[in-house]
Amino acid sequence: MNKGQDAILIILVCNAILISLLESVVPIPMPVPGVKLGLANIITIIAIAHLAFKDVLLIVFIRCLVVAVLTKGITALPFSLAGGLLSAAVMWLCYKYLVDWFSVKGVSIIGAITHNMAQLVVATIILRESVMLFYLPILLVSALVTGFITGLISESALREIDKRGIFAHVA
Repeated sequence: MNKGQDAILIILVCNAILISLLESVVPIPMPVPGVKLGLANIITIIAIAHLAFKDVLLIVFIRCLVVAVLTKGITALPFSLAGGLLSAAVMWLCYKYLVDWFSVKGVSIIGAITHNMAQLVVATIILRESVMLFYLPILLVSALVTGFITGLISESALREIDKRGIFAHVA
């Protein structure tokens, strides 16, 4: 990896952490407890569009670790990692291989659904309560809305990044 790639990774990790921390400090009114926009996924989508898969996973892993330690504590880490890493992997696959089927908004929605499903599975396993699955319809609807919003912002960010050639010299 060259210095340019290192710098890009550091910038993306820092932005993802800052966005996550801001989202946890500045509450965005949501009708359902526990639902958030997931704005750090904007950074994940930017990384998916311009970086290697391992770099995307590294960004998500570091963000999840740092944000879990700084906010909810290490007990939140299994939820964050399951949702973050699995959704990043699914979004990467959709973006890279199913580009004819999904727009950036579609990729973001799929990521939000995957994230919510992964966290729900982890909660069900840890709590050993299948009653958590009754929350699934609410999480699916919220994922459609939040994924669309995040995808819309990501689409705009990617257009601007491409127009400015920000990743043109990073390979």
